[in-house]
Amino acid sequence: MRPNGTDPRPDAEHGWNRVTSMARWLARRRHPAQAAPAVSVVIPVYNAAATLAECLTRLFQSTFFDFEVVLVDDGSTDQSAAIAANFPVRVVPTEGRVGPAAARNIGARAAQGALLFFIDSDVMVAPDTLARLAERYARGDVEGLIGVQAAAMRHRDLVSQYKNLWMRWTYARQTGDVPLFYTTAAAIQRDAFVRAGGFDEGYGNPNVEDTAFGQKLARLGIRIRVQPELEVEHVKRYSLAGLLRTDFLRAVALTRLKLRHRADLARNNTSVPGSYMASVPVAVAGTGALGAGVVLGLPALAVVALVALGAATVLNANFLGAIRTSEGWGRALAAAPLLWLELVVVGVGSGVGLLTYALGRRY
Repeated sequence: MRPNGTDPRPDAEHGWNRVTSMARWLARRRHPAQAAPAVSVVIPVYNAAATLAECLTRLFQSTFFDFEVVLVDDGSTDQSAAIAANFPVRVVPTEGRVGPAAARNIGARAAQGALLFFIDSDVMVAPDTLARLAERYARGDVEGLIGVQAAAMRHRDLVSQYKNLWMRWTYARQTGDVPLFYTTAAAIQRDAFVRAGGFDEGYGNPNVEDTAFGQKLARLGIRIRVQPELEVEHVKRYSLAGLLRTDFLRAVALTRLKLRHRADLARNNTSVPGSYMASVPVAVAGTGALGAGVVLGLPALAVVALVALGAATVLNANFLGAIRTSEGWGRALAAAPLLWLELVVVGVGSGVGLLTYALGRRY
């Protein structure tokens, strides 16, 4: 349920809305002048049966009609293909499991629109998302736009809220041209995408392929900006183990990415604030001191550890403050230990990335 008590899942009413909105869309798309759509929505799909029907239903409830949907079925073994068959989408199958980076490239090659809009299969657009996107591009001052996650979130447990609020906060705070491309909801002109060569298919699993692409766009001088009005709902639930695994793997991959492009070593070209990065070694050192203090029976080390952990919290006060503003003091205080644990895991992941890069691993 949403916070206001409404059920966001498709029901009989949503099904009727789906039928009527698709009929309106098809009627508008019959015009010869609209044979080539203005926007191509590209969705990589792998076993997305839980969210795909709602994702597509929301798209076809758009107030903007001049678009197509290119769905890349990346070897799904569930009912994703059957669900897609109920919608006027173009399904492009892959030859086995190729991963989201390659799947997005396949979708981009099949797309006909001058503007490519990438979303994931668990992303729900608002009725005016595509209209806002087209209106913003009409200004002609950017080549790419990034949306942000909506403040209202379906999953209300601590871990899911923590991660989803983090993703919203880190992008919503960005201004000006950014070296980012957040494929939860990101658009780019086709010619700019082709010029950049698409996503790096060295990433076989979902990881930092969108970050790497954003940095490549920046090196090529392609202008990308975050557009906070382009809000989407990302229906993403995280378990504690899933969160820490994701953060560990991202830390490994981001470290290797930095080392592959050493000219960027001194530059923060990710969405992660510099204060967060600074807090990672502080939290790792503090946790190590705490463990040593307990094992060796040295209270002084434990005090040093607590000071370090306090410093790590202060360095991330803005993010914790955003949680407090959105969810209250109780949730912000509960998030602090989770933050400390995450910082330690990210520190370990960074160390693993450094070591494995030295041993020859590049991705």
